[in-house]
Amino acid sequence: MKKEYLFAGISILFWGSVASINALMLGSLSSIHVIFYSSLIAALFLFLLSLFTGRLKLLSSISPKGFLYLGLLGMLGMFFTNLGLLVGQTYLKAQQALIINYIWPILVVLFSWPLLGQRMTVQKSAALLMSFLGVAVVAAEGNFESLTQISLPGLLACMTGAASYALFAVLNVKVSCDKFLAMLVYHTTATLASLLMLLAGGGALPALSALQWGGMLWRGILCNGLAYVTWALAMDIGDTAKLSNLAYLTPFVSLVYIYFLLHEPIAWSSYLGLFLILTGVLIQVIKRRPSSVPNLSR
Repeated sequence: MKKEYLFAGISILFWGSVASINALMLGSLSSIHVIFYSSLIAALFLFLLSLFTGRLKLLSSISPKGFLYLGLLGMLGMFFTNLGLLVGQTYLKAQQALIINYIWPILVVLFSWPLLGQRMTVQKSAALLMSFLGVAVVAAEGNFESLTQISLPGLLACMTGAASYALFAVLNVKVSCDKFLAMLVYHTTATLASLLMLLAGGGALPALSALQWGGMLWRGILCNGLAYVTWALAMDIGDTAKLSNLAYLTPFVSLVYIYFLLHEPIAWSSYLGLFLILTGVLIQVIKRRPSSVPNLSR
């Protein structure tokens, strides 16, 4: 096996576990607690990585305006994205929240229209409609008569998280500093934002059990830290266009985790909805070679 595919596979394996780890942690911790601990651990991991690789000194080359921009991206891509998925999972089944949240790639197309000046074509419009149909199928669990019974807060939370990540992916294109330092700032921002929210709400930081520490270390080091390192290595040594397509395996890997770790039966509507969403994604990338590959912190 070529090294680039091994590295990409490791990233997808860890990213695919996020929804299941979230569900296991939400049984005893709040959404803000999960974001705080996992972001703090990720920031510490990336700090040490940057220190030992000599990248940390490059922080001095980032202007105050640059730090402010990175902080904004950290709020969008790490804090609000994770908050949307976590809150959504408190109202919806893990598979529903995961698949609805995965509409973000198609929302990138929508946001690129006004923000990057890319044209909205018939092809892109068809892709949007296909993906939104997939969301409707998942939300209704295959029965559109029950669509009104879906948890509106859960649906809105997942869609907000997806929109936040899509906006992050679009604006992140303009970031030119070292990718690992950028991720360090992103996770540091999410750590501070979640801590401020906890303090403002009068909440305390609970002492974690061994199992909870295990979940937070898995999410913080492996999903939010190491997975980005292996993905970056894969992009550096392999064909970016080919490897980027592998990222769309992530939700399917997530369903495997959900089935075995949460013992949640996977509904046929989840498979159909995911198929429709990814079909929409594929429609809009046909005959279009990607110039950059968005990170998939999920």
